[in-house]
Amino acid sequence: MRIATAAELREADRQAIDDLGIPGACLMQSAGEALARACAGAQRIAFLCGKGNNGGDGFAAARLLAVAGKEITVLLTTSEEEITGLAATHLAPLRASGVTVAPFSDAALAGHDLLVDCLLGTGTRGAPRGLVAEAIRAANASGIPLVACDLPSGVDADTGEVPGDAIRARATVTLSALKPGLLLYPGAELVGELTLAPIGLPILTPPTQELTTIGWVRATLPKRQQGRDANKGAFGTVLVVAGARGMAGAAVLTATAALRAGAGLVYLAVPESLVATVAALSAEVVVRPLPETPDGTHGGEGALETLLPLVARADAIALGPGLTAGAAVQDFVEALLTHTNLPLVIDADGLNCIAQRAALLSRLSGRERVLTPHPGELGRLLGLPTRAVQASRTEVVGRVAQNFGSVTLLKGARTLVASPAGQLYYNREGSVSLATAGSGDVLTGVIAALLAQGLTAENAARCGAYWHALAGESLPVGSLAGEIRDALPAARLRLESGDIGDL
Repeated sequence: MRIATAAELREADRQAIDDLGIPGACLMQSAGEALARACAGAQRIAFLCGKGNNGGDGFAAARLLAVAGKEITVLLTTSEEEITGLAATHLAPLRASGVTVAPFSDAALAGHDLLVDCLLGTGTRGAPRGLVAEAIRAANASGIPLVACDLPSGVDADTGEVPGDAIRARATVTLSALKPGLLLYPGAELVGELTLAPIGLPILTPPTQELTTIGWVRATLPKRQQGRDANKGAFGTVLVVAGARGMAGAAVLTATAALRAGAGLVYLAVPESLVATVAALSAEVVVRPLPETPDGTHGGEGALETLLPLVARADAIALGPGLTAGAAVQDFVEALLTHTNLPLVIDADGLNCIAQRAALLSRLSGRERVLTPHPGELGRLLGLPTRAVQASRTEVVGRVAQNFGSVTLLKGARTLVASPAGQLYYNREGSVSLATAGSGDVLTGVIAALLAQGLTAENAARCGAYWHALAGESLPVGSLAGEIRDALPAARLRLESGDIGDL
């Protein structure tokens, strides 16, 4: 599902009107019709309108609702003389229909069932000022339900930033395409129930940002079908290289999650002193010991030589959970990466090792590879503090993907997946239940299983993030990572046959 920036929408408007001959007034009328449908359940409705096209959409909707017998008031945060262009085209018939059009005041809000925010549009930057800011504060304080046109006023359409006052909507009707600011926090908290309304605006440029949808995931997930040759070897073999003394749990979660995600066979290579513990925690996983350092980590003498026969049997590798990142481990990671062309997912301490040897991945081109950092790990890859990563998530995840030539998945509220080619994918919303220790290890196992079953790095990251989020959404706050892992099969059933919305 396409996500469009403010600049892309401006260009689409220009092309539609100037190149294709579609009247702008007709597009605004279509926007008004979509907004009116969302408001039809109320009787006494006040539209809060600014001077731009967002206000014009409100004028069109207000007139349609008045004709339908609703009691409509339009409250302006600007003088009528400042309303020009398409908005003025729709103000004139609104006036002629007898609707009350008046300057905004706090007192004018009283007695209405619904308020409609048509104050600011996608082109607005910075904090609202003057009467617009006053109207936002009054509307939020009124206790009257709010519907936002296109996006809540005060939310940056491209970043989701809220630099000042902003409408807190119960519902938002967004027009033509989703906007990044509707999906990115903190703006996403203000959107309420989100509806996408097509208005007949063709967007001719290829999309660079998309929301991963249930339909796409269903079509892309590997099918596990019964047949004469169906056996564990036919559904992918994953090699998990993980763990260190005191970090056996991360390794086990990753390996068992790969099984839950459909891998037919999983090998788990751990430092030799962990074997008894890991084997007791994961009966279904084939556990193999590797020579370890005196600290109980990977990288002991002969570790790579012991590991390479397992690499030869695998279809994909998961590297990093619980690994630690000392010098010996860094040497081990570098040696492994230079001795395999298998698809792989690198997480946790695997990423921390790479952060110390940033040139490594740039030398390893031409393979399917997924990096799965949380904001702190991504910050280490770029030399940025976590707060800087969180302030510009869409930009920095794309930078890592291009710098390291790897599909990059940035975890968090609204997980993002970026490709080296510049595409950006937004995951479904997920749940705060996923914010628990070990949840990322489970995700790593899911992605590794999908790589082993033949998906590309980009598709494995997108499908894995979606599946993982859906599993988390089924669980209450306080659930453990092992419970997220164990919810994966039921989530797969929902993916295949359940009624799941995209917004």
